[in-house]
Amino acid sequence: MLRILTVFLLLCVPVLQSCQQETDGKPLVISTIKPVQALLYAVAGGDQGAIRLHQLLPDGASPHHYALKPSDQRLLEQASAVLYIGEGLESFLGKSLSNLPPNTQRVALAQTQGIQHLYARHHTEHAGHEEGKDWHIWLNPANAIAMTQQIAQVLSEVDPANRARYHNNAAQLIQQINATDSRIKTQLAAVKTRPYLAFHDAWQHFDTHYALKFAGAVTLDISRLPGARHVQDIRRIITEQQAACLFQEPQFPPALVKTLTEGTNLRIGELDPLGMKIPLNADTYPALLQSAADSFTQCLSQ
Repeated sequence: MLRILTVFLLLCVPVLQSCQQETDGKPLVISTIKPVQALLYAVAGGDQGAIRLHQLLPDGASPHHYALKPSDQRLLEQASAVLYIGEGLESFLGKSLSNLPPNTQRVALAQTQGIQHLYARHHTEHAGHEEGKDWHIWLNPANAIAMTQQIAQVLSEVDPANRARYHNNAAQLIQQINATDSRIKTQLAAVKTRPYLAFHDAWQHFDTHYALKFAGAVTLDISRLPGARHVQDIRRIITEQQAACLFQEPQFPPALVKTLTEGTNLRIGELDPLGMKIPLNADTYPALLQSAADSFTQCLSQ
């Protein structure tokens, strides 16, 4: 008996999450980034629901640069479903997804019916179809609604007994998103003609939906800082287009901000496409939209 207990403990310690899943009876559903987790959390009914939820990337981690840890891989292998945007954003997932058990649902939300796709604004004719996409699709509330409906369907397949609950929760979230969207359209109407700059061009889905005026991005490649020539180009854009605001982001270094804004009247704002500072609850996604709208309003206002 002692020998059996010892073997059990040796097996469970490295994969504590797996053992917990077996003992609590809840299926595990994994999301990658916080915006997806926010939609999943609301549809699933939070941590007290019938499904165990896990956000793969910690708040503050960039999906562009993330590297899976062994503990991440073990969790993925125990999941009933994995929700992510697409391999154009979470490129680190490719090999891991192909190695998962065949019954694991792999849900690329960018492929959801009804998603409005945009090409990156620096897209060239030589770039591939997938390479040229702007993967920040969650920043368009219409896309978030499509993803919410898809998440409700996935959860219904993982846990059919609570199908009605998931679809009801999704309907409530969609109602919240629509209400927030209407308020933001009214809120941003007064500033939509004032040009803005972003640290990197993550906000096309948002500024296209709300008809804001994008002037340029500090860096076109998030893996490296811009060179001297591009810095000169940005300073020229600031002057010629009379840009009102430059938005930095918490996950990127602000080293260039002083260089770019010196001698100008450019205001500095902050945008966070991942909602790093927003607490996780059923209202997180609408709060992410509202936080962005407030940042635009504050920085672009006269």
